[in-house]
Amino acid sequence: MTALPPEALLRLPERGAGALEDILRMAALGDWQTRALCLSAAGRIVHADPFARRIHPFRHWFARRVPSLRQRFPSAGYHGKYVRNLIANALVDRSWVVRTAAALALGECRAPSMAEALRPLLAAPYRAERIAAAAALVCCGHPVGPAQSLLDGAAPAPLRIGDATRSIDVLAMLASCHREVLAAWLETRGGEAPAATTPEAWAAFLAGPVPEERYEGPSAEIQRYDAEGDTAYLLTKPFSPINRTKNVRVLHSFLVAAEHLGLPPAGRVLDLGGGSAWVSELLAKLGFRSFTLDLSSALLSIGRRRFAREGLPARFIVGDMTRVPVATGSMDAVIVIDALHHVPDVPAVFREAYRVLAEGGRFVLAEPGEGHSETEKSRAEMLEHGVQEREIHLFEVIGHGRDAGFSDIDVVPHYVPSIVMTPEDLRRAMKSPADQWVIHQEDRPYFFPQFLLQAMLDRPIAVFRKGRRPVDSRTPRILKAEITPRLSRDGMRVSGTVTVRNAGDTNWLGSGDDVGQVGLGVQLLNAERRLMDLELSRTRLGTNVPPGGTLDVDVALTLPDAEASYVLKIDLVDEGICWFEDVGSRPVYFPV
Repeated sequence: MTALPPEALLRLPERGAGALEDILRMAALGDWQTRALCLSAAGRIVHADPFARRIHPFRHWFARRVPSLRQRFPSAGYHGKYVRNLIANALVDRSWVVRTAAALALGECRAPSMAEALRPLLAAPYRAERIAAAAALVCCGHPVGPAQSLLDGAAPAPLRIGDATRSIDVLAMLASCHREVLAAWLETRGGEAPAATTPEAWAAFLAGPVPEERYEGPSAEIQRYDAEGDTAYLLTKPFSPINRTKNVRVLHSFLVAAEHLGLPPAGRVLDLGGGSAWVSELLAKLGFRSFTLDLSSALLSIGRRRFAREGLPARFIVGDMTRVPVATGSMDAVIVIDALHHVPDVPAVFREAYRVLAEGGRFVLAEPGEGHSETEKSRAEMLEHGVQEREIHLFEVIGHGRDAGFSDIDVVPHYVPSIVMTPEDLRRAMKSPADQWVIHQEDRPYFFPQFLLQAMLDRPIAVFRKGRRPVDSRTPRILKAEITPRLSRDGMRVSGTVTVRNAGDTNWLGSGDDVGQVGLGVQLLNAERRLMDLELSRTRLGTNVPPGGTLDVDVALTLPDAEASYVLKIDLVDEGICWFEDVGSRPVYFPV
């Protein structure tokens, strides 16, 4: 959810305590910016609530237990009683900005009981989190130790959050909303202080000495991912016993992405940043023609070994995904898995993907999202090797896709293997709305809709379409036939015509390559309808049949015995894909 712009989110406290339910729902379901600013708004509403500083029996007990009175007498409760635990949940959010906003919001509540929830943030990775937590603890009546030691080892804020937002700008917004809480930092002993008390000065103080983005160009990527020492793992990925958890995750991403490629049989798919070509190998085994592009020739050489081992045709390209050396309109699909976040110019990748796709082609991505660049491994990669370890933020790439010209965009609500439901939860879920379903991850309960939406932001999978591919029997949608036989038997010979009508929405192809061409198939059954011959007769239509169209097909076949009784099972077959009966169409049984 990113329903409101920052300006509107900053004005949410004007709605008062009666809007807390809506605001906290947005904080649970929104992207990082929505979550941060909604948590900030909830804290400010608590601070402004005249009943949050003293216990009022009517409002704090009776009114909150009678639904009809809740809107008439809205209140955040004593010290934000009704919202502070929900705010505290965000102290473990994946995004450092959200964690910082949650700490500042709890500082507005002034609740001494929140101290234990805030203390772990004093050792958080980023300087802004530690300062916010220390200031909030002081506001809650729990002085902290010497401020200088609190900041030892704290990392400055990254230059950007995602692709487009400067960290300093977000911190300035938070500082303008929580001046009183931040002022409590000045009460700590021996600590640094901002140059002034303006939001901009506080933002600079919270961020610390923000480093410029260090990117040493494609050569750094090549050197880091040249596979030295990792050959055995890369040759077996994603089926290696090494990094099993990661292998399962990327294999899941592949399966979800592959399902949405919408490729025709033997379709051409470009694997961007394909490296050692594990994605390309799996695509080739699914019957597609895969082309692997990567900056590193060393990684591609491992890919060639992988393809040679499996006896697959290898198509490898050394190149940059922002300048793809591939002809315009030559690909049926483009896929990128766990590689786009290494690219300094993400919009250029979208422009190139759009250019190389044929009409109706799809660009599918599966990437790490919010919080990825904050992990210890990502920060070490950027510091030690000078490579890109950015985050792919869902709504940013949706914007890049639209700017590149993609006409339709889908976000895939993929499942998350790490969550479970107890049998009791499942029984309750079967009797309750989905927004009340309870799931568990690492023994912690969550509500399913919120978790699912956050999972989509944590690891976005998205599909970008370049127009619409014609629906034909190579990529069928509804295959349904009405069959009318006009056949006669003379001894062992059966001949006549069969009229077929296309009652589905898929254009039947009657000529061309084997796969995806529609023919009339006749199976032989005995008088008791036991199968005798699955391939008694197969006749190509010879011409395309559009939805609603009809065609007479000449049939001539020979039976095994001139005297025996048989049943002919007549159906349409989409060669290399399915019999129509397999997808719900009704065949005809014709006794002869």
